[in-house]
Amino acid sequence: MTARLLPKKDLPGFIAALAKKQEVWAPVRIQSQEAARFSRIDRPEDICLDYLNTKLPVKELFFPQREVMFTFNPGERSSAQASAQVRERVVLGVRPCDAAALELFDKVFVDESKTASPLAESKTAGPLADPYYKERRDKTTLIGLACNAPGQACFCTATDGGPHSTRGLDLLLIDLGDRFLARPVTAKGEALAKGLARAKDKDISLADELAEEARATMDFAIELKQLQKSLDKAFDHEVWHRLSLPCVNCGVCTYVCPACHCFDVTDEEYKDSGARIRTWDSCQFSLFTRHASGHNPRPDGMSRMRNRTLHKFCYFPKTQDKVLCVGCGRCITECPAGIDLRETLETLRDTLS
Repeated sequence: MTARLLPKKDLPGFIAALAKKQEVWAPVRIQSQEAARFSRIDRPEDICLDYLNTKLPVKELFFPQREVMFTFNPGERSSAQASAQVRERVVLGVRPCDAAALELFDKVFVDESKTASPLAESKTAGPLADPYYKERRDKTTLIGLACNAPGQACFCTATDGGPHSTRGLDLLLIDLGDRFLARPVTAKGEALAKGLARAKDKDISLADELAEEARATMDFAIELKQLQKSLDKAFDHEVWHRLSLPCVNCGVCTYVCPACHCFDVTDEEYKDSGARIRTWDSCQFSLFTRHASGHNPRPDGMSRMRNRTLHKFCYFPKTQDKVLCVGCGRCITECPAGIDLRETLETLRDTLS
């Protein structure tokens, strides 16, 4: 892949050229919250690239907070399945942690190694994929924005990532001052950057130096594979009671997390029509695991907090060989109780080792 240069003065023209062929989405500042959120761009000047992390991760463009899966008429067996109904699009300004999280989403929603139940008829067996998520992924090209100055809550280097990581991206932009170094990662990314001038060796060296400087600012380190082994035997340990005391089970950590993907499905009917709706859910909510009988296997905040931690750092790594966390730090900055996940992990390591 050939590294290219994109002068900042040419960025509006670059975006305008993209918009002629497909939709362009990018971070836009939310004035009322002093934050940014991904929105469709009509004017290049609306783009905000001086943010640290968007309020919500880019996952909301692939896994919406609320979506109609299909519509139906009560009393009839037939149903009309809805597609994701998205056009070809480019999403600009995706931080490396958010892009890495989409690789984890792929394992859940489109992993072709998953097959149908052995009890199913042979004609239905085969790869399973969520059609709504997959359509959005297939129609999206991701342009990342490297982090030259990670935030105080960021710890992506501890989760197999980095401020300049290219995981999950098609093209990575690195801010060199008055220009961006454009590093293609995939054929789609290379096609987008094809018309740009080739980068010089000094530009590539400067980008590499910025990457090393950014990594050097992140000092949180923990051996997560070793922690996984300890967690596998710690289900009944008293440490969970201590760790869960500050938690108010508000679910903010799961909603702002780029990797959390729990959802609920409900049928809504009105007169002669209805729809099946999928919405975000949280394992921190008391209703999440309550059975129809009224029994709840996770009846208190401790058991729910324990489950979330074990899912991310024990269960998911056992089945997928990846921790379900990308170190973006949103759960730390947004937690109303001031819980710091890094401190939680260190406490678990020191207590269980």
